[in-house]
Formats: sequence, C-alpha cells, structure tokens
Amino acid sequence: MRRPWEEQQLSDLLTVRDLVVQVPGRAAKIIDGISFSLAAGQTLGLVGESGCGKSMTCYAIAKALPRAVAQTGGTITLANDGRGSGKRKDPTIAMIFQDPTSSLNPVHTIGYYLESSLSRHQGLRGNDARLEAMRLLERVGIDQAKSRLRSYPHQFSGGMNQRVMIAHALAAKPALLIADEPTTALDVTTQAQILHLLEELRAETGMALLIVSHDLGVIARLADRAAVMYCGKIVETAPVVDLLERAAHPYARALIDCMPTIDPDDLEPPVPIPGSVPLLENLPAGCYYHPRCPRASARCTASFPGPASVGPLHEAWCYHPVSA
Repeated sequence: MRRPWEEQQLSDLLTVRDLVVQVPGRAAKIIDGISFSLAAGQTLGLVGESGCGKSMTCYAIAKALPRAVAQTGGTITLANDGRGSGKRKDPTIAMIFQDPTSSLNPVHTIGYYLESSLSRHQGLRGNDARLEAMRLLERVGIDQAKSRLRSYPHQFSGGMNQRVMIAHALAAKPALLIADEPTTALDVTTQAQILHLLEELRAETGMALLIVSHDLGVIARLADRAAVMYCGKIVETAPVVDLLERAAHPYARALIDCMPTIDPDDLEPPVPIPGSVPLLENLPAGCYYHPRCPRASARCTASFPGPASVGPLHEAWCYHPVSA
C-alpha cells in the first residue's frame, strides 16, 4: 500500500524516508525511522514536546548535526526546485533558530554578516552587496537600513535580530527555509509580526517552509500540514485543520487539550499531560506513549503500532485512535 507522502513524491522538493539519527555506538535512536515530504510553496509543521526530536530532524536535513551525532539510516532527498533558468541548480536550504541573538557573531556588524552571505551565495561584492543587504533589511521590516548595517547584534532587540536572521536566510535564496522555534524568545506582539513576515516571504518567493514549534497556535497559523513527534517517531500526520478538529492519536489530542482558549463559551482550564517524555536510554516497550496514555491496553505494551488511516492524507500510529 502506498503512503500519502509516496503519492506526492514526484512533485516534492524534500523527501525524508526512514530517517534514523543516533550517537554511533549507542543503541538509543534520537530519530527513529521517520518519513515525510514537503512540496515547494508548502509549509509543514513539526510539533511535540521538548526532547521529541523536532530540532534534530531539522539539523539532519540541513546537514548540521552535532559532531557526536550521525545519520545512520534512511535518506533525505532534495529535488531541483525548478526556479532557475538554464543550468540546473541544486536547491538551497537556510535555517533560522529560536535564539537569534546567540546565533549572530557578536564581533561582526550586521552589514558584515549579511554581505558575507551575499558574497558566498550570490557572488555580490562591494557596493552591490551593500545595496542588496540594505534591501534585505528593509524587506524584513528594519528601518534606517544604511545606518543599521554598522550596528552590532547587541544593539538590536531580540525581534530585530530575528529579522536579521531571516534576512540572512533570504540572502541564500533558499528553496527550503527551516524555522526552528523562531518565535520562542519573543514577546507576543513581535511573535505575530515574525509569523506574518514568514507568511509573506513564503508567498513571495515560493519557497517551502519547515517550521518547528511546541505551540499548536503557531502551527495552525502557518502550516498546511502537521506531523506530531514523540520520542523520535512521528505518531500522527494530517492537514492542519484535520489535526486540530479531529486529532486521532491520544498524544496529539492531549497536546490540543493543553492549549489555552479565549473562547468565552469554553472556560475549562487547559489539561496538562501526566508524566514526562521518557529518556531515550529508557524508552518503554511497545508504544512509547503508553505509560502516559489513558487508552493504553496490553497490546500497546507489546509492539509499536503501524500507521492507521483515519481520513484523507491523515494517519495515526496508534492501536486505539481517538474518534472525532
């Protein structure tokens, strides 16, 4: 039986198949055989608690895994994005991180940072690079771009530094932009501005966007599809609307129940998930979620479930999926 991501693979920009990431020599797997795909112009959201493997998945795709960690199985395929004319060019990946201030080199100016990237990716030098750096700063909403090029990261707020990180990513003209918790360290107003900027840039450039967040509100706003991760595995994939309205995996449903609401007709407080994410060295047998799951049975402790189709392009890895 062909899976939904296999049906679309001919047009996909990114295809991840059976990806395994671990520390060589250790049995524990940080990422344990996950598969998904992403087409140009689309947004996929990876969601789950801290420690579920979302960021490590992104590092594997960007070929930026920590030194002690390696991809030990599966494939990551980037197709040509088709936007270049003439010669075929390899697609470019850019990444922005959750703590922009610590991601910028404090001893270099913003101008040096952007112009170096423009030189490396677009071959621009001197005044051409400076003018393009100014244009990028203006595009991400930073005023007085000419004077700002001489500023250092510590002279910017967290929100402005995140805009600089987005400008730096755009300098590479990426076919795929990976945003790892891009609004975590920002205030609510700035969060909304950054999310709106990412929406605009995706629409303008046609790039694909892979966004990581533990906040389902962010995923609901930006993503077309979502993949819920737990202990290095994907446990549910669905269009975002289907996930929010008809989450089938008990873990996905529990994440939704954790979300606060401003609906005056729903004054029930958020329901916390009991327990915590287990350590990779001490994963339970069977379904990793069963110690925290109110629907668990003896079958759940025996083996990890395979995917069950619960709707169009909607799968859940669960023996006892929740009904709508």
